[in-house]
Amino acid sequence: MNNHLNEAISLLQLATQSLIELAAMPEDRQPLRETIATTVEQINRSLAELLAASTPPSLDKIPPEVLLKAERLGVPLDDIEVRVSITTHHLSQFIGVLNEIENRFAEIRRVREYLLVRLPDIAVEQLGSRLPVYTASDFEWTETRLSPTELAAIRSKYQIDRLLQQPLRHSADLFKQIESAELAWEQARSTTQSEQLNDTDDLSDLPF
Repeated sequence: MNNHLNEAISLLQLATQSLIELAAMPEDRQPLRETIATTVEQINRSLAELLAASTPPSLDKIPPEVLLKAERLGVPLDDIEVRVSITTHHLSQFIGVLNEIENRFAEIRRVREYLLVRLPDIAVEQLGSRLPVYTASDFEWTETRLSPTELAAIRSKYQIDRLLQQPLRHSADLFKQIESAELAWEQARSTTQSEQLNDTDDLSDLPF
């Protein structure tokens, strides 16, 4: 931790000294843009050293094939800013920015800077299969099996044997039964309506 802190102090001191020297120069002779760019880089590196002091940027949890791809694309994995940026973002973001670098490799002149700028903007995605993973243990029957006595009692209670012995009904027979039921219902309704009409006629003959 002390090494990172000492490096952060050294970088901040360099940045401060550069700004002091810049301010002491006449304005027409100040290398403003170059000095500011160098100072910003020193401050960014000092911030990375401070973060590394609190949380060491270890790459041990990153799959080896991902690290090999990063090396092949020219990502400086020993750079403190790169290591801190990688370890403080999701693995899917690191993989996403590597894919971008690979697809646009001919257009990218500075891989390190591209990674540092783009990595925070890459969307976090779910890694691996989106389907649940099942194992043999998920299909094991955990409940106790019923005894023969219990099975016999259930078969007797619900008359399972009798149901199994009944012949299967053809669909045509079923439709005939439905048609007969509808006809019987129509006849019953007609009879009921006729009786109601007769009752009304009988009431009309009463002397009220």
